[in-house]
Amino acid sequence: MDYKKILEEAREDPSLFSTINVDELLTKVENASYLENKTISTISREIYDAIIELNPTEELLEKFCNRLTGYRHVDKICDLLLGRIVVWIKRSDPTQLKGNSFVVRIDIDNNGVSFLCMSHNNRFYRVKFDDCVVFQKLTTEEQLVLMSGEYVQHG
Repeated sequence: MDYKKILEEAREDPSLFSTINVDELLTKVENASYLENKTISTISREIYDAIIELNPTEELLEKFCNRLTGYRHVDKICDLLLGRIVVWIKRSDPTQLKGNSFVVRIDIDNNGVSFLCMSHNNRFYRVKFDDCVVFQKLTTEEQLVLMSGEYVQHG
């Protein structure tokens, strides 16, 4: 099934969501518990709430929210998925969105929780989870599940 094509068509004609088998789609989404009872609106609100806690300027708030379309806020390390793209905002310097890297490993040790990332140019670096506000890119299937939930709620 070409989920990207389905997503594009559904964005243009929301009534197509009534034809999507959400249960079948959920089987394609790994560990979907973090999407339970969520919609695009609730995901967007979670992103907004996470950023607003950093006290950004209005300009930065708008820039971050626009840039994070297609992402979800990850507030629990158990919801961070390996092999997926992440970006983050350092709490100590909340003026930049960093990352755009793949999560390759999650470590828990005496220094706390961190994750190892690999950039597109194969550089590795470690990020302390508690020092950042983390966002993970949604897959096409995840976006379809969230948009379907939105359609079901608002018909």
